[in-house]
Amino acid sequence: MTAAAAGQPFVVSRTLVVGGWLVVGSLVAGLAAGQLVVGGRGNLVVPLALVLFPVALWKRFEIAPLVLAGTALTIEQFPEIGSLGSLTTQIPLFHGLGGFRPSDLMALLMLTVYVARSGTDAVGPAPRSALAKAILFLLGAVAVGLAVGIGGGGSSRVALTEIRPYLYLAVAYLVVSTAIRTRRHVRALLWTCVLAIAFKACQALYIFLAVRNLNPRPEAVLGHEESLFFATFVCLTMALWLFDVRGHLRTTVTVLTPVVVLADLANGRRVAWLILAAGLIVLIVVGLVAVPRRRKFLWRFAFVLTAFSVVYFPAYWNKTGGFAQPARAFHSALAPDPRDAASNLYRVQEDANLNLNIREAGHLGKGFGVPIDYALPIVDISDIDPYIAYIPHNGVLYLFMRMGVYGAAAFWCLVAAAIVSGCRLARSGDSEFAAVGLLIASVVTGYTILGLNDQGFFYYRVAILLGVLLGLGEALVRLSKAPAGPVDARPAPGLVLAGEAGR
Repeated sequence: MTAAAAGQPFVVSRTLVVGGWLVVGSLVAGLAAGQLVVGGRGNLVVPLALVLFPVALWKRFEIAPLVLAGTALTIEQFPEIGSLGSLTTQIPLFHGLGGFRPSDLMALLMLTVYVARSGTDAVGPAPRSALAKAILFLLGAVAVGLAVGIGGGGSSRVALTEIRPYLYLAVAYLVVSTAIRTRRHVRALLWTCVLAIAFKACQALYIFLAVRNLNPRPEAVLGHEESLFFATFVCLTMALWLFDVRGHLRTTVTVLTPVVVLADLANGRRVAWLILAAGLIVLIVVGLVAVPRRRKFLWRFAFVLTAFSVVYFPAYWNKTGGFAQPARAFHSALAPDPRDAASNLYRVQEDANLNLNIREAGHLGKGFGVPIDYALPIVDISDIDPYIAYIPHNGVLYLFMRMGVYGAAAFWCLVAAAIVSGCRLARSGDSEFAAVGLLIASVVTGYTILGLNDQGFFYYRVAILLGVLLGLGEALVRLSKAPAGPVDARPAPGLVLAGEAGR
């Protein structure tokens, strides 16, 4: 007998009320989005979607890591990169709103929800590790650099643009480390990264096929960030096999790895192969220590790579096709062709100017928002890259120029703490957690190479990915110390369930 039939008042559950409002809101938002597209204002659809995002985030804070990883890996920071792939370049997440970005609002919203729900079961405790302290030290150095730059007459708008990557890294680290509370959350995040990178690989190949017959052909089809993302995918594949983490996730990344490598070739970025080489070296070296039972496999893998290199590099040393890109990356450093020589010469001149600025700035650096003083002869490429007046290619010298020796030391302490924490996690008794730890060490190494060569410390997407992985590592350390609960024992739905099928 129902409550109404018994004469008792009918009580509507809170879940039913929230669900009803979500359904109504979705219908209204869908109709509004349709009207915007028909009216030629489709670029406003994303802001409209953000109206419903706070509700979902409040109810399920564990979706925050998925949103961070998914958006960082798929949406371009610069809309002019890969313009034929308009599906993602036209989403105004990392550009627009004058001096601010919609991504700023997203990060602020996540922080607000974290603070509001802190101390509840919705979020885990904030990490207090050496890595967390290193991030705090870096934020302190960034704050000093901001004060020095604006106090010295720098542009506050440019200064905010320059410090945004470090803020994004810290926010992503905090959010992910506290939102990931179960093994199911971990696998959902890994699946998000895999599917997002695979999507960008397919997009790269699509754009390449569309422009391959153009004359002149574009030098690249996607941004420099994809160099690190594609290497992350390959390193994840290797780590899952190295630690024998079975399941549909490993099967999926193994099948898709050739597609990702082809996309890396199509993208034509020289630094991509330096990043991948460094990542594989880290995998081999750390794996030899962390996984003694796999040493024979690793030595064989290193031998195969060496044998392949002995044959491949002489064969493709002087060629320029797609399959010659790895050889070209090393060739350009040792004996560059005229095009690469011009690029290398510019960077030599740029470094000379940076060293001059570092000497002039002193121990605290010039601060953020202050234009680089290009006093020494150099070609003006500001029409190609408007940020070049503030953000050079060499990120290592850039850190010294902006934050001085103390800020640069804080940054490299963060890098060292991140690599050490990844290596420690790689020695975990849980093979799945260990694979992620090895991945973290490899990606952080690749991040430093990208920063040295191609403004890698300035890319928002890269900073978010790094924060996501570092936060994931902290969450795994916490999970490894906690007793397994009934939530972890439940099979995860959808894609996560597929990852469990082969275990």
